[in-house]
Amino acid sequence: MDPRLTRREMLAGCGAVGIGLAMGTAQPALGLRNDPVAVSKELKVGVVGIGRRGSTLLRGLLQQDGVRVAAVCDLMPQRTAQAQGWVEEAGQGEPAAYTRGETDYVRMCEHEDLDLVVVATDWKSHTPICVAAMKAGKHAATEVPAALTVAECWQLVNTAEQTGRQCVMLENYCYFRHAMLTMNLVHRGAFGQLLHLEGRTQENWITENWHIFEEDGTLGWCGEAMARRDANQYPTHAVGPMAMWADINRGDRFEYLVSMSSKAVGMAQGAKQRFGDGHALAKREYAQGDANTTLLRTANGVTMCLYFGGTAPQPWSPWFRVQGSTGTVAGDLYDASGERWMDKKIDTSGHGRRWGNLADRLETDDHPLWAELGETARLKRVRNWSGTYDYLMLYQLTQALRRGRAAPMNVYDAATWSAVTALSERSVANRSRPIDFPDFTRGKWKTTPRESMDAVVR
Repeated sequence: MDPRLTRREMLAGCGAVGIGLAMGTAQPALGLRNDPVAVSKELKVGVVGIGRRGSTLLRGLLQQDGVRVAAVCDLMPQRTAQAQGWVEEAGQGEPAAYTRGETDYVRMCEHEDLDLVVVATDWKSHTPICVAAMKAGKHAATEVPAALTVAECWQLVNTAEQTGRQCVMLENYCYFRHAMLTMNLVHRGAFGQLLHLEGRTQENWITENWHIFEEDGTLGWCGEAMARRDANQYPTHAVGPMAMWADINRGDRFEYLVSMSSKAVGMAQGAKQRFGDGHALAKREYAQGDANTTLLRTANGVTMCLYFGGTAPQPWSPWFRVQGSTGTVAGDLYDASGERWMDKKIDTSGHGRRWGNLADRLETDDHPLWAELGETARLKRVRNWSGTYDYLMLYQLTQALRRGRAAPMNVYDAATWSAVTALSERSVANRSRPIDFPDFTRGKWKTTPRESMDAVVR
């Protein structure tokens, strides 16, 4: 397999540029600013996919000021009926329901007067739905990952640039309190120059019912992905916060990566435990190695290490590390009580190092979004702890769109963070050879400021 970009991917990347030159118009820069209207604008939203994640997002949208859920779409009519009930209970009119099959979202996008389409379906349909929404004049926001191939990443970027619509990926790990605190510290120079970052996404998806195996003894949609691909299949929880810290697409960019996977044991082992040794799923081969490590290097010389493990016994742990020239921090992104950090005021006597808990810096370095809305987010959260981060993420998105402003995260982030899967797959298949990383911004990363990630939408 050729580790370089394929001809198809190169053509996909050139498509929007060619169109722009032919029409004699410049391509939109990072930070699209559309619909310049007053803050009183009501944001009409359609939600596609009302499963466990989609229902959480829908109810989170109902808590946002100036947001009306006007349409819902799902393969199961009982889910849309339940969603309609939630919307009515929130004091809004009954939303339209679309349930005529896997592509009924196209009809919704074409017929409904919507500003935003939120996507919470299985992975393989994220890009098609986002593209349909943008072509119909709607903004799009999708669950992770936004795309599964490099070609799909370019499709999202090209469509956003051609239509002038925004397309964002709903990566709520970027809104963890200590992720935003760490971003504040990094941007204020607490660690000097960035050198190295680490993050991991780990959990046992088999026991957590992550659509690996279905009750009828078949592979779920996530299990099918594990059966056919060997890659970092879920990179965005780790790479999203690290990209914020390192100003990726806002002064720096990924240049290349290398990736390596362990042997695959967990899927067959899980199938045996679930269905017995004689079952077909226990006897087949699976592509996904149980541990994948991916290394990235940026144009500014920062390295990143991503770990992915979803098919072997291990606890959920959003562990991370930031190494700078004058300080470091490492620990659990969710629970800062166990995190330890060292600032640049190092004891020069040669005996000690100034270690402490990251949580101690909340009083002086908490991100303004958390300082202003953290308590509100905790009180309004839906379902569980993650609802706090969902509230803040949805607040920033919906209020930016109501004001006709660019959302903090954009289509270039969605493409860049999602592309790690396809590029790591290519590296694994080529004995961990380096793979060049596409520049989805087409050079705009050099001049785009970081303010979009630091600011609170007001």
